[in-house]
Amino acid sequence: METQNQTFTVVVTGRCALPFAKDCLGSIQAQSPPCQLKIIYVDDASEYNPLEKEELYEYLNHVDGEALFLDTRHYQIGALSRAIPQIKDKNTIVCLIDGDDYLLPHALSTLTTAYSDPNIVMTYGNVLIDFRPYQDLQSFYFHDKKTVNTPYPLSVWKKRTFREDGFRCFHLRSFKRWLWDYIDPKDFLRPSGDFFHASGDSAFIFPMLELLADPKHVAFIEKPLYIYRLHNGNVHNHDKKSQREDLEYLRFKKTPYLPLNRELLRSFLNH
Repeated sequence: METQNQTFTVVVTGRCALPFAKDCLGSIQAQSPPCQLKIIYVDDASEYNPLEKEELYEYLNHVDGEALFLDTRHYQIGALSRAIPQIKDKNTIVCLIDGDDYLLPHALSTLTTAYSDPNIVMTYGNVLIDFRPYQDLQSFYFHDKKTVNTPYPLSVWKKRTFREDGFRCFHLRSFKRWLWDYIDPKDFLRPSGDFFHASGDSAFIFPMLELLADPKHVAFIEKPLYIYRLHNGNVHNHDKKSQREDLEYLRFKKTPYLPLNRELLRSFLNH
């Protein structure tokens, strides 16, 4: 694939993330060099008043972004499940950003280089941390993050034991749009039928790894592309129980996916 033909669709999800929206959206617009991209902002039932909604629309208009306002809570994975199927271009590169975070200026140019390899279907990578207002370099946040932002070893790839190994695929996460269609939406749900409240990213990351089933299709990018903001609204500060229990369910109760048929996969790679 030639890099000039690559397009990006950046999906931002957030709840009550208006204080961060200007920085988040501005960081997408400020990518250097400019690239072909579309921005979709999904608000997860923040219940903004008219002035707040107008402010968000103002930020979106400045970057030519689209808004999708959800009337009821969908949580991150539910918000993505509403937005991504609406993306018609099946070969676009979907990039996911939390609404309280932001990109470094070289993020999309780095992805452009990664996807110039025609075998690449998915990427993940490394982050820098914005600690404000904590300035706490020994944050409890890190106690269960020893392998996050690291590549899966070949031993895991050979046995496809991604769930057993644990969650490594942190921001910036991206993938070809067509890959999403091979995940059963029922796997985004708790046994109760609700969307996973936390760790919902694992509900699509594990299936994608299992479907691709070969490290040559997944690029781990060690150079940080993404600023992850620690603040009082982070899910681990108010619902660590859901984060832990949802991840355990996804790792140990869900059935792993079988690899995609290789001929089917090649047909997409050759598109």
